[in-house]
Amino acid sequence: MKNIAKLGLAAAFFASAGVYIHDRQLDVHRITLRHERLPEGFEGARVLHLSDLHSKTFGELNGNLISSCEACRPDMIFFTGDLISRSESRSFFDAKLFLFEKLTALCDVYYILGNHEQDCPKNAAYICKKLRRMGVHILKNQSEYIYRNGDRIKITGLLPPIESYHRGKSFRHLLKVTKPCLDDLLGECDREQFNILLAHNPIGFESYADWGADLVFSGHIHGGLIRLPLLGGLLSPERRFFPKYTKGTYFKDDSKMVVTSGLGKLRINNPSEIVVCTLTRE
Repeated sequence: MKNIAKLGLAAAFFASAGVYIHDRQLDVHRITLRHERLPEGFEGARVLHLSDLHSKTFGELNGNLISSCEACRPDMIFFTGDLISRSESRSFFDAKLFLFEKLTALCDVYYILGNHEQDCPKNAAYICKKLRRMGVHILKNQSEYIYRNGDRIKITGLLPPIESYHRGKSFRHLLKVTKPCLDDLLGECDREQFNILLAHNPIGFESYADWGADLVFSGHIHGGLIRLPLLGGLLSPERRFFPKYTKGTYFKDDSKMVVTSGLGKLRINNPSEIVVCTLTRE
């Protein structure tokens, strides 16, 4: 019995150590993202994809995160929601604002709201006001053009109804974000353009592809919180086991989606990450 107890304590210790390490680790995940419709002027462009910082910081005033982002030398930065947590005090916002101040010094930054911002509209309005003053492009069911080397791409930010995330305290009978829903929120997709869609929740990928998005960038799922060998992410924020889209690159017809496991929340075998995507036509 004493040996069994010792083994149990050892297992608990190493499990706790694993949680501690992975909860604080920050990985830089570099990928090459190919799409034959990419305009020639964007060949080789580097996209830095961040998401789901929540209440977490990486060093004083996010200094470690800032250093990692600067080292990536991005041409554009996409932040796909949940910069804040719904229960977070504004006293914790300074580190987030300092992060964005440094990011906007690197290149243009595009930001969409996640479900936590939607759940806390006063704090979201407060931080959006600060971000706009820095020059951050905040897209709430809006589109802009990004220009590079004489070419342009269209970037659109999705802000779906909150019922697609939860209904009060329930996660049952959630609203499905369908193509007609996207047409109502965003307008019909101009398929003559190369279209990038920032969508916090990856669950609607099939609809995003049907709408006409060439590339989609998402977060929200936190990599499934706990990642299991061979099985992948365990749990979604909607309390669904083994969600379909958790981390990595996914494909549907001519559309591709990059899902980051994000930065914040408790993590096991699932380090926080920033994703650097090099765009190419070849």
